Amino acid sequence: MYKKVLVSLLLVGILSVVSSCEDHESSVPSTVVNFSFSLQQSPYSFITTPGQYLTVQKSGSGYVVKVPGQPEYKDGKVGVYLGFGGLIIGYPAISMSTTSQYVAYDLACPTEASNLRVQRLSINANREAKCAKCGTTYDLDSGFPKEGAGKERLRTYAVYVTHTGTGTSLSIRN
Repeated sequence: MYKKVLVSLLLVGILSVVSSCEDHESSVPSTVVNFSFSLQQSPYSFITTPGQYLTVQKSGSGYVVKVPGQPEYKDGKVGVYLGFGGLIIGYPAISMSTTSQYVAYDLACPTEASNLRVQRLSINANREAKCAKCGTTYDLDSGFPKEGAGKERLRTYAVYVTHTGTGTSLSIRN
């Protein structure tokens, strides 16, 4: 009898920890995300290698894609929703996800977003994102802060992978 109760309590505890890892509350406001692209197209093909990331953010009526060390790619496509501050999309060298090998984070710093300000992070070739204002550095393989004032994980978005006869596409949505 006591073993069954202990096992039940242990199971409830494990499930609450697992679900809290997936659905964390974020200081980054919840806004619409709906962005899709083909991994066969440049500059998106850059993230087919583990450890590579790029950013996508609004620019005028379209958006701009930035890959570290490469020229910006601009697109005038409308009907694209990129979250609060834009997106960081990549292929972690060490994946923590069980649903997709790719990840997507909001480009806004959670520490600064707590005041409803968009402070965009900049990414580097070391799989890190850094906030120029608060100084927090985030590990892009996990989304967790490595150093600085930030204590909160980056807001994550669902990444859906579609394989077709012409290649692989990613859709990022919430």
